[in-house]
Amino acid sequence: MAEARAARLRLLAIALVLVNVALFAYIVLTPDVRSQAASRIEELQISPERIRLLGAASRGPGAQDDTKAGKRLPYGACLEWGPFAGVDIARVDSALARLALRAAPMQRLVSEAGGVKRFAYYVRDPDPAAVAQIAELQRGFPGTQIKAGPCPA
Repeated sequence: MAEARAARLRLLAIALVLVNVALFAYIVLTPDVRSQAASRIEELQISPERIRLLGAASRGPGAQDDTKAGKRLPYGACLEWGPFAGVDIARVDSALARLALRAAPMQRLVSEAGGVKRFAYYVRDPDPAAVAQIAELQRGFPGTQIKAGPCPA
């Protein structure tokens, strides 16, 4: 009985040694993915001297038509605040007038459901202080959202 137990222990030790040798061989022989990734990152780096400007955007979100002059206007970012019901428009107008924004906000009809018109205000290219002030005003108008996007034409 003692010999059988000793034989099993020897067999277990040999199996463990073989597993360790196989694991060592796997670690040594497989390529290191991290070194390949590091070399690929260097290849993907942008070199400013290699960038060439081919042309300006003439359509799409990069430019908008100016129907009066027949030429393109530069793309502008707007802060959209809304939706507001028609009864809140006077309060919103007075609140925005107190902010003394660089450009007057644009009011647009967003939707009309159940006979109630809903409006949104667009502020063109707001500075961070104006965004903070509008976010402060938003707390007084529950159900409204502030989001950034392209300015409406």
